[in-house]
Order: sequence, then structure tokens, then C-alpha cells
Amino acid sequence: MIETSSKHLVNDMHKSYLEGIKEKIIGKLYLPIQLKWYSRYQQTYDQDLAFCEAVLRYPERNYLHMYMHHYFIHLASNSVKNHRIFFKQNLRGFGEDAFHTMWWLLLREFRPQLCLEIGVYRGQIISLWALISQILHYPSEVHGISPFTPMGDSVSTYCVDVDYFTDTLNAFKHFNLPAPTLVKALSTDSEAINHIMRHSWNLIYIDGSHDFEIALADYCLCRDHLAPGGLLVLDDASLGTSFRPPSFSFAGHPGPSRVAAEFAMQEMKFLGAVGHNNVFQKP
Repeated sequence: MIETSSKHLVNDMHKSYLEGIKEKIIGKLYLPIQLKWYSRYQQTYDQDLAFCEAVLRYPERNYLHMYMHHYFIHLASNSVKNHRIFFKQNLRGFGEDAFHTMWWLLLREFRPQLCLEIGVYRGQIISLWALISQILHYPSEVHGISPFTPMGDSVSTYCVDVDYFTDTLNAFKHFNLPAPTLVKALSTDSEAINHIMRHSWNLIYIDGSHDFEIALADYCLCRDHLAPGGLLVLDDASLGTSFRPPSFSFAGHPGPSRVAAEFAMQEMKFLGAVGHNNVFQKP
């Protein structure tokens, strides 16, 4: 029975993934109109809330996503906005404006001191963490695990003419931030596993391989080495949920979404989701 239910879940996620791609292609025809509509000033969202307060105020995923997007446009500091602008240039980073709000509200509320990202790409998220901790004047250590190569997976491909390691360090220099601790390895390599096991983390962002087996292995290892009360954020993990992404957004991929639905939702406290980023807390 469990195996049958799991197959149904995977099939539903693949269907949602294909439907999401179709909506994204169609959405390009009216993306500027919808993006402008999302970005307009709305008094109902003109509130500076903590992350958990925002989830309580806007429990439906689409309304919370809209709040986060609105916050970035109308309430975020210039420092946070300029960071996002820098990474949107020359395809330095993926994601959405709403995610910068999510990280700002999460770090302002929980102030995690030992932070890890799996899947660094060109350093957008870990440099944002360092920037936020600097703005809020609390100490933090930022770590990243990544092959720093154009290696992709079953759903992703990356530019081949980028020095990802140097580019990440240059981003920290650009914003005058202390250099991060970087491990140049796959998350499944012994060097990476040992690095994760040596610490008790306050925040882990899993944004590595989108293949189910690797995403699950990353989740299980990180879950076990997260400090009590620590945060774990799964990227690309909202397929099969109530989130209906606008044309400029995306619900995620089957692998991470299955990890979120079958494991994280059962084992951890779900705090909320902004688009395809799902936030959990270890009891």
C-alpha cells in the first residue's frame, strides 16, 4: 500500500512538473504584465512581519509568496535589493526576488550562526547570508559545499565557461564580506560528508542535485547534523502542493519535492514555504 501511494505521489509530481513547464512557456507571453501586477503596491501586504508571523498571517502558499515578493519591492533595504540586482546580472544567480525576502526574514528572526549551503553555484545565497548577518550585527560562519564545476543532473545544465570557485569568492569581495569556508566536492564525497558531520549546524540549505536518491541522501545527512531548533530549507520542493506559481515562478522538481513530501514533512516541523523553497525546523 505504501509503495503504491509513493508511486502515485511520484506520478502526480511528474505531472505537476510537466504542467509547470507548460505554464512557464505560455506565461512568457504575458510575463511582464503579471510581474508588474505582482509588484504593484498593495496596502494589505505593507507590513514588516517576522517570517513565522507572515506564515500565520498568510497561511496559503500563494498569498505568502505574494507577500514576500511585495516586501522585496516595497520594504526591503537597498543593501538587500542591490545584492539581488548584482546576481541577476550576467546570470550570476537563479531564484526570485521573494527568496531574498525569505532569507532576510528568516535570518532576522532566528539569527543562525553556523550556516551551510549544498550546491553553491556562484555564491548568491551564502553571500546574502553573510551580508544579512553583517547588517544585523550578529556573528555567523558561512560554509558551502559544491563541485564548483558545470556538472548538472537529470533536470539541470550549467554554463561551461565560468570559474565557479573564483566567481563565488569574487562575489564576497565585491560586497566586502569575510571569505566563506568552501569545500570543493560533491555532497556524496567523503570530504563533504566528513565536513557536514564535524559540525552541528543552525541552518542548512539543500540546493544540490535534483535527483531523488542524492537529494534524499543530502537530506538525511543534514537532518542528523542539524542542531535542535535549527533550520533546514529544501529548494525546488513544492511540486504536488497547493502552490500555483505565477509565470515568473516555478514549483520545483520531482526529486526534492518527493523528499519534502515523504520525509521532511513527516520528520520535522514545517514552518512555511516561499515558492519552491520549503522551510523546516528540527524539533
